[in-house]
Amino acid sequence: MIEERDRTEDAAAGRRLRLPPAARLRSSREFRQVWREGVRARGRLILVVAAPSSHPGAPRIGLSVGRKFSRKAVLRNRARRALREAFRTLRPDLPAWDFILLPLRPAPMPEVRDELVKLLPRLEARMRPPEDPPCASSC
Repeated sequence: MIEERDRTEDAAAGRRLRLPPAARLRSSREFRQVWREGVRARGRLILVVAAPSSHPGAPRIGLSVGRKFSRKAVLRNRARRALREAFRTLRPDLPAWDFILLPLRPAPMPEVRDELVKLLPRLEARMRPPEDPPCASSC
């Protein structure tokens, strides 16, 4: 299962606390591809859209926090920080997919992380190709 990491353990181990640029979706083309090809899982706090990564290796994140979430920039930025931190702490255990995270309501980072962990099995089930139906008359 996904083990919990916290900031002090990461800092004590000498790991950087930032997401590297390679861990982010940056171009509008990358965002469009994930929105078009991705599968969705909606929780109480976040909506997650995931698609197989076009860049092999580690998972990547894109955030979409618009004015619909809140008209106050302070709240939108707080939501971005919570989403980024939740992703960063779970990143070593996530599959190599591209993720877009959309907040639905304000929530602290531990709750966002827990919800992301709950939504992963749903995404994995939807990501699998459908199984072939048993042959009826052609076998």
